[in-house]
Amino acid sequence: AKIDMLRFSRRTPLPAARRACSLRLRRCISSTSSLQTTIDTQSTWSKLQSEAREAIASSVKRGYGLRDLIEQRVLSHGSLADGLSATIGAKLEDGATGLDYAAMCSAAYAADASIVDAAAADLERFLAMDPAADGFLRIYLFFKGFHSVQCARVAHFWWNQPNGSGRWIALALQSEMSDAFGVDIHPAARWGRGITMDHGTGCVIGETAVIGDNVYIMHDVTLGATGTSLDHDRHPKIGRGAFLACKSTVLGNIQVGAGATVGAQALVNKPVPAGYTAVGSPARMLPPKPNQTKAAPSGAPLPLDTSYVVFGQGMGI
Repeated sequence: AKIDMLRFSRRTPLPAARRACSLRLRRCISSTSSLQTTIDTQSTWSKLQSEAREAIASSVKRGYGLRDLIEQRVLSHGSLADGLSATIGAKLEDGATGLDYAAMCSAAYAADASIVDAAAADLERFLAMDPAADGFLRIYLFFKGFHSVQCARVAHFWWNQPNGSGRWIALALQSEMSDAFGVDIHPAARWGRGITMDHGTGCVIGETAVIGDNVYIMHDVTLGATGTSLDHDRHPKIGRGAFLACKSTVLGNIQVGAGATVGAQALVNKPVPAGYTAVGSPARMLPPKPNQTKAAPSGAPLPLDTSYVVFGQGMGI
């Protein structure tokens, strides 16, 4: 769709709320016999609103302005797109620049609904993977790793507008995201669905990096360049279901295979085969153990054939 470039002042209204659909989360078997989970975005929003209504029924969560926060970020909106626009906009608001980050998000979501679908997949995956997450509401309101990824998705949308017309908007989002969340994510980096960025602090992701579906990223992860390549495509490609532990560094245009693990403080500058674990500096490769399924920090299994597919789409990295 053609985008009418907005002058993003705070007077720009958000689009009308969309009706939420009935709750639906279904598991199905694909034609290739891989186990897939299809997520209905509006169903995810319905579950989030249900948690919000339960929360404000608690006397503890009604005090200290928490009721107002929940109403302003969740219950006053009719769709995940509207709620995320308000939530991300409020997180980035600095009161000094005059930029309307909520309107930037809203315009991106209205033009490309797949960004919101991906956010719903992120919420679902986060809840399954992170032991600190006891529901959608806590992730949605308070987890800055989730906020960082959603902001990066919007920045990526603006970065890719025709003739570079949205790049100043993308760079404004990148800059404010860095200040607000302590991450540095280039707007050109590509994201799959079902991303879990746990903590998020200190993550640096370069311009030509690609992060596949269901990747788990801990804090202080760097997806960078070697500084010696003459090619523009100079950053890592992270395969579906990979796990990047805290303080791990992956450098160069190399592939981290599906279901691979990069251990804490590992320095990786060569490809990691699917299912392998890279440890040490420089990293050495440990093959997967036979008949052993890797697990997320929550204890949930991480089978290689599981992926989140929202409305039949996903990244096959």
